[in-house]
Amino acid sequence: MTEFTKIAVTVPTETYAVVERLRRRLGKSRSAVVALALEEWIRSMDMSDADRRYIEGYLRFPEDIDAARAVAAQATSHWDTWSPGEPSRASDVRPRAPARRTRAGTSKRSRR
Repeated sequence: MTEFTKIAVTVPTETYAVVERLRRRLGKSRSAVVALALEEWIRSMDMSDADRRYIEGYLRFPEDIDAARAVAAQATSHWDTWSPGEPSRASDVRPRAPARRTRAGTSKRSRR
């Protein structure tokens, strides 16, 4: 079972008003909204820490650009060569007329 700890926080009145309006609309308790906000903040801090470590690692051991190109070439070697093909002839296509409505509210085209 999850244990809970009660905290008191002070926020700007404008922030409080927006939170109250949104939480009521969503049917959430004030505690649920604050807990969700804290959980999201913790996740973002964890991700920022992971990003920082990733960048520091690549600064210490820069990627060899030739090795990266070789990996990319290997990964895409089975791809077919792209060619543009025939130009679009969209101007030759006549637009369909809108379906006519019947008394029952269905279109004549949809009954076919």
